[in-house]
Amino acid sequence: MYSFRNSIRKSGDRLTAYVSLPGDTLEVVLNKKIWWLLNLSSIPILLLASFLLGFHAGHAIVYLNIIFILSSVIPLIVFNFYKKHIENYALFTQLSMVVITSIKVYYMDGMVHAGTPLFVGLLGPVYAMTLPSKKRAVFVFVLYASAMIAATLLNPIESEVNIFSMYFLGFLISVTFIFFTLYYFTTRLEEAKRSEKKQMQELDDLKTKLYTHIAHEFRTPLSIITGMVDQMKNNPSEWMDEGHSIIKRNSNKLIDLTNKLLDLSKLEANAMPVNLVQDDIALYTRYLVESFHSLAQIKKIGLRLSIDPKEILMDFDPDKIRDIVSNLISNAIKFTPYGGSVKIALRIIDQNKLELSVKDTGIGIPREQLSSIFDRYFQAKNHLETLREGTGLGLALTKELVKLHQGTIRVRSILNKGSEFAIELPITNKAKMVQLPVLDEISFDKTGGFDSPKTPKKDNQLKLLIVEDNADVARYLYSLLSNNYLIETAGNGFEGLSKAIEVIPDLIISDVMMPVMDGFTLCKQLKEDIRTSHIPIVLLTARFDLDSRLEGLKTGADVFLAKPFNNDELFIRIEKLIALRKKLQTRYKLLEPAEINTKNRSQLSKEDQFMYEVRKVLEQNLSNEDFGIQQLCRTMAMSRAQLYRKFSALTDTTV
Repeated sequence: MYSFRNSIRKSGDRLTAYVSLPGDTLEVVLNKKIWWLLNLSSIPILLLASFLLGFHAGHAIVYLNIIFILSSVIPLIVFNFYKKHIENYALFTQLSMVVITSIKVYYMDGMVHAGTPLFVGLLGPVYAMTLPSKKRAVFVFVLYASAMIAATLLNPIESEVNIFSMYFLGFLISVTFIFFTLYYFTTRLEEAKRSEKKQMQELDDLKTKLYTHIAHEFRTPLSIITGMVDQMKNNPSEWMDEGHSIIKRNSNKLIDLTNKLLDLSKLEANAMPVNLVQDDIALYTRYLVESFHSLAQIKKIGLRLSIDPKEILMDFDPDKIRDIVSNLISNAIKFTPYGGSVKIALRIIDQNKLELSVKDTGIGIPREQLSSIFDRYFQAKNHLETLREGTGLGLALTKELVKLHQGTIRVRSILNKGSEFAIELPITNKAKMVQLPVLDEISFDKTGGFDSPKTPKKDNQLKLLIVEDNADVARYLYSLLSNNYLIETAGNGFEGLSKAIEVIPDLIISDVMMPVMDGFTLCKQLKEDIRTSHIPIVLLTARFDLDSRLEGLKTGADVFLAKPFNNDELFIRIEKLIALRKKLQTRYKLLEPAEINTKNRSQLSKEDQFMYEVRKVLEQNLSNEDFGIQQLCRTMAMSRAQLYRKFSALTDTTV
């Protein structure tokens, strides 16, 4: 028995190898095997039928059997030449079955007397159902039904009208029912497969995004940690205390991210325990909210908490409630612009339910995305475009943690006006009463930039603008560069744009993923503005894939560095950009007016256009004794400081 099964398996493997082509899917290979076996199995059946019937059924039937055999044998012989286009030859087989069996039915005096070819012909449309094109299957079925009916109606021998009518009606109903039952189930099955394939593709895409975002979330603190270790090693007296706290804060962030991923794994495996205690959840919530005040102050966000009643004893898991509240409040602060507000309310509803709501005045969530906001790996498009950060796990994890408490979570949001998340938890008093110990400080990102200390400017010291929303990263960059450059800072792209136009720095270092305005948008706007188009820009990012690099280069970035970056590489890149600027200064010092005037204005760079306009205005006012620097600034639509910095950057001389 085993050897027989083994032989069958080996035969199946050999057939699979024979019919397969590189790139064939499992479904295509299966269709080829069905076609091959159908043709092969029909040969002995037709030979046996021809031998048993002989010529008693008529010469025409024998000849048709021979044609049928040939229509099966010939395709098998030449199969190797056309197995790439199996669907077309499968259609030929289906049509052959229908046409030859319908002619047999005609010669065998109609459907009443031709049972065998009648049902052999039905194999044509049934076989067609195994192939992808269902429209083709319907066509083969209609052809089959029409051919069988025609073969019966056209037969002159048929005379039993009543018997024929009943048989005809029964045949039509039966084959129609069989075919369309198969049609319904196969189409539903294919729709389910397509839907599953689409979902798997979407999940794969979302997981790819997740890994990209997690890489960013990990690379930023890793950059800070590795950089601070170097600073503490080189300047221990200056950086030991502050470096220690920065490293600890960013290490806690990495631990928090890791725990979040592990928690999701436990939830997927239904292995997340719930450790209920009975205590005052109002006091606990007050502590949690208090931990976020310093974060809110960085963005000048009003953080308000209302609790009614003041004391609420109930069962809850402190760790999970901490994660729930922290996720909701940190999201609210993250997506609320500077000067906004976040309101947290804790109250009892329906006597035995607790409601916790977090309402912000942030950017909101599009209506069509509200139903998916709690899906794993999902990030609202509006949020993603605004911040370009986050793992897409926070709200999914929050929902699962709420469900572990037998609670519910809902969201309301108006685009550009804000969102409100509300959680309802059942109030029970069954767990053991405990007094929660003093809790560790909640770890969160310090966003909003870093105010660089004002240092006196040295002679010929270049001015650098650091645009970074993470205060630790900005602090680290300041520690690297402040000895050689005069440093200005900005907490996001919008602030960076305003600061760049105001101070006209010699070089800009910017993060890519930032609130309000990202680094790509900042770079594009700076390069399009005549006042700042000459400034070299270095973009720092954890997203170092090809698409991100191409996007950065398209916006005009001069250098694209991945986090964690090497300090020496950053220094060399800056030095090279400054050296390149000196070459530009030399060019404009030696530039002849004719060199610009002979060029088409549309072909000029923004720097050439600027020099052309300055020369043109000065030449037009050579004889005007009242024309001075103020009039030149007004004509060029620049402030005196902007014009001075721009001209000095291009020529290393004053206006």
